[in-house]
Amino acid sequence: CHFRGGKDVIAFYTRERPENGILKGKALTLGGSSQINKFSNKSYYGDLSAVLIENLPFWANFIRTPSAEVALIPDFENKLEKIVTHTHHENVTSIAGVPSWNLVLLQRVLDYTGKANILQVWPNLELFTHGGVSFTPYREQFEKLIPSDHMNYLETYNASEGFFGIQDELDRDDMLLMLDLGVFYEFIPMDLFDEPKPPTCTVKDVKEGVNYAIVITTNGGLWRYMIGDTIVFTSLNPHKFKITGRTKYYINAFGEEVILDNAEKALMSACRETGARV
Repeated sequence: CHFRGGKDVIAFYTRERPENGILKGKALTLGGSSQINKFSNKSYYGDLSAVLIENLPFWANFIRTPSAEVALIPDFENKLEKIVTHTHHENVTSIAGVPSWNLVLLQRVLDYTGKANILQVWPNLELFTHGGVSFTPYREQFEKLIPSDHMNYLETYNASEGFFGIQDELDRDDMLLMLDLGVFYEFIPMDLFDEPKPPTCTVKDVKEGVNYAIVITTNGGLWRYMIGDTIVFTSLNPHKFKITGRTKYYINAFGEEVILDNAEKALMSACRETGARV
């Protein structure tokens, strides 16, 4: 599921930017760590990103950096230091990961190299594939660190449970629901979420503009599992959506229907008005 999603990311970006040069350099990935499961020597566990790195096909190592040995260092501070020293001289053309983690990494790169911005370190950098948290509060800081009109930002929606969505058009801020990666979707309207037996619908019955909680059944073995996220569909042909928040951050005690997306937009607006940074 995740490997196919990663290939689709490259395919969508290449369709949008046929002249791109991301495969002429390296993709910098800041992942988690993995550990041997002390209860069984035949299994291991760890962050999703680490499990993926350990199982990448051999050809992926030609276009990624740092080495798996560095990428899987458990201690985050030690990992950051090693990544900076191992990658600052590489031809990095794309980066991928969680915005908050990568913001820290990019600042470390500048501190280490003494450069004014990231393009002085990696002049061919053109793509940041991000996910995990909303990019909205972080966009302005990335644009200051990477001052280029040719820099592209592409959102993905993946989690440990599966790969669910990809921003397939760079001039839109919604994502395409991935229907062919081994995930079956059901949706609960959030205004009925608190009912004892809330109704669910499949993709054929969803409506635009309605907040839904997602229920998934996957080829990884999950059965009608609620991942805790809420989305709203922006298009039904094809099915495109935006992440609006988490079910536990949905406030509807008195009909206010406040979602995390509202709070993040308010935060961005407040930062713009006051000059504050997250």
